[in-house]
Amino acid sequence: MSADGASRSRSKSLPARIRPRPATVVSVLSVLVGWQLLSLLFPAYRFPGLVALAGDLRLVVGGGTPFDPLVQFGATVARVLVGFAVSFFLATIWGIAMGSWTALRGYLAGPLFVLLTVPSVVWAFVGVIWFGLTEFLVPVFVVVLVVFPYLTVTIWEGMGDIDESLSEMARAFGASRRAVWRHVYLPQLRPYLFGVARIGLAVSWKLCLVAEVFGSATGVGVAVKYHFESFENGMVIAWAIPVMVLIYGADRLLRRLERYASRWQPETTGVRGMVE
Repeated sequence: MSADGASRSRSKSLPARIRPRPATVVSVLSVLVGWQLLSLLFPAYRFPGLVALAGDLRLVVGGGTPFDPLVQFGATVARVLVGFAVSFFLATIWGIAMGSWTALRGYLAGPLFVLLTVPSVVWAFVGVIWFGLTEFLVPVFVVVLVVFPYLTVTIWEGMGDIDESLSEMARAFGASRRAVWRHVYLPQLRPYLFGVARIGLAVSWKLCLVAEVFGSATGVGVAVKYHFESFENGMVIAWAIPVMVLIYGADRLLRRLERYASRWQPETTGVRGMVE
């Protein structure tokens, strides 16, 4: 193939890689059309239309509200990332421990299932009582105590799905324990780890917003609470949209990383299949 032909081929294939999938475009357009149709059935102050919502979003991003958007969004994103990172780290250790050592499972499962039963609002109130209104502690506290148990259960289930015959074969050929973990266990756990990362990040954002409403002086949750008390429903939604877009972008990035890391593996069922 000539150089000109190769150049034309690359130029044609590049847009195909970055072009959104038709299903994604159709689903987004369906949501927007459905939203606009529903807005025609309700007063604007209850269910704002897309034009009104776009105007509110412009005010939020442009600083036309009592809150500095960079400060509020920056605080919320930082809390979400820290809370998620701590949750993911603890869940990975806890879940692997429960799946690896039967003797510890009973001791670790009890506290885990107790944490699973406590509502996030309760932790928000408890955090405010214990720590007061804080910049960082209460939101991260709530995110960790709610997200970590759910991620742990999924990783624990992933440990139960590991094919032990592969690890036995590796040991029979003299593989060290570290090599078995690196080349046998982790590749089989990878779909679960990516799955809980994507789900955990989205849930962390939702919980952080609730925690900020109750126990913080800055953040998107504080702005949402202010506009809610002012009966400005459009502004409530507009403040949430930028972070929603960021979380969606992070989810897409994690999905691409998962596909790249698992490019040598066939498609599997389980957590990876459920969240595709």
